[in-house]
Amino acid sequence: MIGLYVHVPFCAKKCHYCNFVITTSRPASLGDSFLAALRKEIFKRAALARGRVFDTLYIGGGTPSVLSEDELKKIFSILRENFKFRADAEITLEANPGDLTAEKARLLRESGVNRVSLGAQSFNDPTLRRLNRSHDAAAIRRSFGILRQEGFQSVNLDLLLSLPEESFEDVKGSLEAAAALGPEHVSLYELTVEEKTKFGRDAARGLLKLPDEDAQIERLTVAREFLKKNGYEHYELLNYARPGFRSRHNLIYWANGEYLGLGPGAFSYLGGARSRLASSVEEYLRKIKMGDWRPAESERLSPEKKEIESFLLALRLTEGADVGATQRVAPTAIQKLKENGLIEETTGKIHLTPRGQFFAETVFAELC
Repeated sequence: MIGLYVHVPFCAKKCHYCNFVITTSRPASLGDSFLAALRKEIFKRAALARGRVFDTLYIGGGTPSVLSEDELKKIFSILRENFKFRADAEITLEANPGDLTAEKARLLRESGVNRVSLGAQSFNDPTLRRLNRSHDAAAIRRSFGILRQEGFQSVNLDLLLSLPEESFEDVKGSLEAAAALGPEHVSLYELTVEEKTKFGRDAARGLLKLPDEDAQIERLTVAREFLKKNGYEHYELLNYARPGFRSRHNLIYWANGEYLGLGPGAFSYLGGARSRLASSVEEYLRKIKMGDWRPAESERLSPEKKEIESFLLALRLTEGADVGATQRVAPTAIQKLKENGLIEETTGKIHLTPRGQFFAETVFAELC
């Protein structure tokens, strides 16, 4: 399988936790420059595909839904002209509640989008304001309703956990509100405080009140059990799906499969090499204008490193990793993790235990 990812770097405003490659400044000239640069990159990168047929397309960001209908049409048109997709390809677009009108949702359907990932984050309005989100809970429900009215049968909701000043009841309320809408997929994210963000600066000054480790574990446990009881399969560390609605695009990543990334900050992984052209919007526009196609970052994975990465990625999935790989990937560390109750072996597979899922980053660090 192979996936195609397109990064759209525009957002209406920057969330206080965001460390992605985005810009909130979007004069018409910048939008035109980005589309022109993306078109050139698509022409250039199409040769790398060598006639391959893509299984998935994921348009993320940033906030692709802030683009106008005309801009979205142009992107889908140029992608269709230069890449081949399976007839049943999963085509996802990330959207922000509040951006979606019936007309825009209809355009997405007509353009072949069959899955929308809605960045809800929380159904608690005070929490959304603290995050500097540009929507409220009512906008989430309104946007979800529009998607259903326009025939979308595969919708993901993103929810953030471990948020500042959010109570246990707030978390339960968001989970219940999400389940009431009935999305086919729910992605949970634990807040990561990055240094170069508003939250990072607040944390450095001692102004960010976050739940302690015990509270985080409690909330993750409640979320996991609640979603499972409501008919969702827990198939990856923080991802839950109705039967038949797992994220095929993300499964390519977790299988250490190949993908082509387009746009500023987007990584590609092809032929055993991982690379990206540029790490910022400015660098991306400059390099494409100059015809400089040298990657800003590039790494060719050794067979040993690829095997380790494949093992770690497989551990993220509830199916687990093959036991046979353990003798080649840090066998001493694996034994120690077993003794500490973080991983277990069942029917030829190595799995994270429920406790190990909470400390997955520690497990991965031990195995690297």
